[in-house]
Amino acid sequence: MDSPVCTLFFHNYYGEHESWIKLFSESFRVPFVLCYNIVEDSIYNLDFDRSKMDLLQEAASGPWLKQLIFRRSPNLGKDIGGKLVLMDAWLREGNTTDYHIFLHDKKSPHKIQGKEWQTKLFRIIEPSFTEEALTAFKRNKQTGIVAGADTINNEYSNSLGSYVSHNRDLLQTLQSKFSIDTTDHRYVAGTMFWARSAPLLDFFRKHPPLDIRKSLEKGNIMDETGGTVTHAWERLLSWLIFTQGYTIKGI
Repeated sequence: MDSPVCTLFFHNYYGEHESWIKLFSESFRVPFVLCYNIVEDSIYNLDFDRSKMDLLQEAASGPWLKQLIFRRSPNLGKDIGGKLVLMDAWLREGNTTDYHIFLHDKKSPHKIQGKEWQTKLFRIIEPSFTEEALTAFKRNKQTGIVAGADTINNEYSNSLGSYVSHNRDLLQTLQSKFSIDTTDHRYVAGTMFWARSAPLLDFFRKHPPLDIRKSLEKGNIMDETGGTVTHAWERLLSWLIFTQGYTIKGI
């Protein structure tokens, strides 16, 4: 049996679990592990219990999905909180895949807004993107993140000489606390991207992901009027990779 190449972290708030698992099973063309977090207090998931896990295992099909790992957690830190839950699960399982993919269900795959959903989420698991991402990692050992080019933002403004979002003070505090020192302040908006596993493993072995999760805000918090720890970590998740000598490539 082929060893998994990557681990897909998927955070689910809106339900439709069988559809998502079938989608991933059918979309991938490389061996992968699926770590799947269900927001247990979402109104879309209130009728889901552990007795239904077997049904979801049965939804997996095809030769590429090698392992399916489930977690259930309350709505803390939005998708960042869910990804930290899955990072903890990955560490506990002792998986050794070379790459990670971070995804979450901004839109249901079968709703009218299919175009937005497809461009922002589905594209990075399409076979063509997967092939390009793996090629980019192999060609340049310093490539730590591969993302859709249109999702890469820069938190820092050279003209202003400062961070541009309301998260600036929190970012500086957290960078100091976790020794995240980088001159590259780009990040992937929405935190949906491919990444090398090695720098993630190095960081989260030192800083337990569930400890970080405890600091995140509850519910559907926003940062339009003030900074949040959750949105700060949206940026830091990229920066903790850069601080270890890696860079980002947009496709």
